[in-house]
Amino acid sequence: MARKLTRKRFLEVAGVGSALLALNACAPKPTEAPTAAPPATKPPAPTATPVPPTATPAPAGPKILRVRLYGDIQNLDPCFRISQNDDVVAHCVMEGLVRYGPNSYDLVNQLVEEIKQSEDGLTIEFKLKEGVKWHRGYGELTTEDVKYSYERFIDPELKAAYADDWATLDHVEIIDKYRGKIILKEPFAPLWRTTLPVASGSIVCKKYVEEVGIEKFATDIVGTGPYLFSEWMPKQKIVLKRNPEYHGDPPPWDEIHFIPIEDDKAAEIAAEAGEVDFSRISIASIPRFENHPNLKLAKYPSLRYRWIGMNVEHPKLQDIRVRQAIRYAIDVPAILQAAYMGQAEREKTLIPPGLLGHWKDAPVYERDVEKAKALLAEAGVTSLDLRFDIQDTTEYRTWAEIAQQNLKEIGINLTINPMDSSSFWQIGAGEKGKEVELFSGNYSMLPDPAWATMWFTCEQVGVWNWQRWCSPEFDELHRKGLVTMDDAEREKIYIEMEKLFDAACHSIWITHGVYAYVYSPKIVPAVTPHGVPQAEFMKPA
Repeated sequence: MARKLTRKRFLEVAGVGSALLALNACAPKPTEAPTAAPPATKPPAPTATPVPPTATPAPAGPKILRVRLYGDIQNLDPCFRISQNDDVVAHCVMEGLVRYGPNSYDLVNQLVEEIKQSEDGLTIEFKLKEGVKWHRGYGELTTEDVKYSYERFIDPELKAAYADDWATLDHVEIIDKYRGKIILKEPFAPLWRTTLPVASGSIVCKKYVEEVGIEKFATDIVGTGPYLFSEWMPKQKIVLKRNPEYHGDPPPWDEIHFIPIEDDKAAEIAAEAGEVDFSRISIASIPRFENHPNLKLAKYPSLRYRWIGMNVEHPKLQDIRVRQAIRYAIDVPAILQAAYMGQAEREKTLIPPGLLGHWKDAPVYERDVEKAKALLAEAGVTSLDLRFDIQDTTEYRTWAEIAQQNLKEIGINLTINPMDSSSFWQIGAGEKGKEVELFSGNYSMLPDPAWATMWFTCEQVGVWNWQRWCSPEFDELHRKGLVTMDDAEREKIYIEMEKLFDAACHSIWITHGVYAYVYSPKIVPAVTPHGVPQAEFMKPA
């Protein structure tokens, strides 16, 4: 099912630890393309004495990179992607006009020879590379594909989940086969940070999408990138193969295998067994891997925000005093210690430290059982049964078990409902979302505050706004933040939005966390500064 989003999974910048500095020291320069794989060794020439069959070297197998995903792909269409997993896979297959370079926020040209923006910010002119071929024989990339790709986002009939990524787009003007102009109705502050360089800036093949339809395209994509989408075995493996007609330097891997492993602990076992070459690990496991004999460790600041959400439309939670009581009852420091072994800092607001719009003076709600009981009494509640929907991982089970114990002390019986990731990410959709009570929230973002606020507007109710909180004032500030080009003014806008968010008491902030990865010393990993894998840039060591 195509889900409406807008711009979600993006966030933080902040400082990188010494492990990341060491990683960057051996990583390719931002403008450096993946190098070609070395040619296979030639077999020895025939000799007068036949070589016994047992002495003949076995042919070298394909060079395969194996990357763990924290869940399966769900929708690879740039307009409707669901999770970071979709982006990581799609970026190996589909390209944009520009992209973030490896291990960097520096932009590199991908499908364009040149691109520039007018002084008033309303026009972006570009010139495509010539001779770039679509996979599977779908012809050459042209400006018509660019026009189709970006105007899809603002098509009212398509109802693109990420329409907000192109909020001020008017149209794309075709000059000729390779030249065009992106015309905006208003300046758009996040354009070069969280639209053009990410999935919403990807170019899709007009002929292919119109031929197969969006349902098939969701899990069988065609692009211009270094790897071809070859096979998807749900919940087991996604296989990409080298694109022999790639317009850039030959990709270094014959195949990339993405392995969905939902639980971090299971992924850690797979990494230690050599079943994956690159994997995210749990924050709590960082100390165990710091001096691992066979794996390297890298840590990155995370833009992902984690919280416990409450559905304000649900009859049990409509009274703000009930929600306030829950907020005072849950012991966040205990969750941080048990789930993350003290490796993750507590968060108190939506936009993370180090990002424009962070509300550094946001209040911290310390646990106060008596105050929680008093609030329930004011609301006329003596006992209450609630359901807590979570992803079935060690991290969220820990959250839920602590919350269950905490809430029992104030007369709330919490039933934990663990779900696999695919099922979990559907619970807030449409009318069914009205049934949600409490849930474990975990969204990622890109380095612009609009990528945090966009999911909680009124139009996102029944899409990604699972709290089902609707504030016209919040919506208007969000729109204003998109078109305000002065950073100081944007800062004020987003802090005001966070104040509205906090006053509504529908979220209990846990942490922005940290990303930790282990990888084989046989590879050179590539990861954005906020910890998103860039498999398309990884290469052999």
